[in-house]
Amino acid sequence: MVGLSCQNLTVGYVLLIARRSDQRSGVSEVMKKYLFALFHATRVLNIVAWVNRRKVTILSYHSVVDSHDPLRRDTYKQHLPIHLFRQHLDYLQKHYQVISLKEFLRARRERKPLPDYSVVLTFEDGFEDFYSVAARQLAQRRLPATAFVITDRAYGRLPPNGESFLSWDQIRELASAGVEIGSHTCSHPRLPDLSLEDVIRELADSRLAIKEHLGTTEIPLSFPHGRTTESISHLAQTLGYSCSITTRLGPNDGDTALSQLNRTTIASDDELPTFAARVSGFTWWMTRLRLSRNGEHDPERAPGYASKYAAVAGEAYDCAETT
Repeated sequence: MVGLSCQNLTVGYVLLIARRSDQRSGVSEVMKKYLFALFHATRVLNIVAWVNRRKVTILSYHSVVDSHDPLRRDTYKQHLPIHLFRQHLDYLQKHYQVISLKEFLRARRERKPLPDYSVVLTFEDGFEDFYSVAARQLAQRRLPATAFVITDRAYGRLPPNGESFLSWDQIRELASAGVEIGSHTCSHPRLPDLSLEDVIRELADSRLAIKEHLGTTEIPLSFPHGRTTESISHLAQTLGYSCSITTRLGPNDGDTALSQLNRTTIASDDELPTFAARVSGFTWWMTRLRLSRNGEHDPERAPGYASKYAAVAGEAYDCAETT
């Protein structure tokens, strides 16, 4: 009991410091990185992880680039250098239990317990470097992962935008090697901005393409930009998706709907202390405090969720959550 009381006091003190730093907008980002480094070095983040140990965190990456690649413009912090990715994976193998998305879903449906500190790895948008860079690192460590692909890009139907995307041949090879393939819709639109007919096409045609190319029927969905509504989430479930993932920040527990799962997005400048803060759930706590302070009635539903079937305010493309 004394140990638990000390842990609660420590966590409360940490959150108080973090809240005060968050109020100083001019230096908040720099302050947070210093705080994350301090809390990581002093093992405070281990306490936070222990508190959240029975929740399942879905980590969301986008692109992993070889460190020898020339420096590219990375406005939305999507292109993680490989040396940081290796640090992340090493940290996960030491402190967490990496499970597949299928294993998580099976346990939820069968009401079976999962190991403490369970984490799921996912990769958004179907960048080609998942095949050429990230998948090799995962295979060397025998870590499971799910890649969400934009199916029209796999067909080469969409105009090039300066990035390279997975082809169907590469997707089939990845699936044969054990990587789970999920849908990120046909063209990556903001679904609440579309007509119902277009939403159905984006969801149904993408799922059908994956089913036809890979011969699988258990297909997860990641909403583009994390944007959804109650009706869209229900529609995805009706169309046969095994689950759907939003950009709502935070881990998942037994009460989180499989049609509206939370995720934690990793940014390309996430050094190890920041990564440790994200995966532990500490940044989720900070976000909840900030939203509560700003009068948000339901902090669990922000920022990746639209409560009505209507257009949502424009935001940066799949940008990482604010820490």
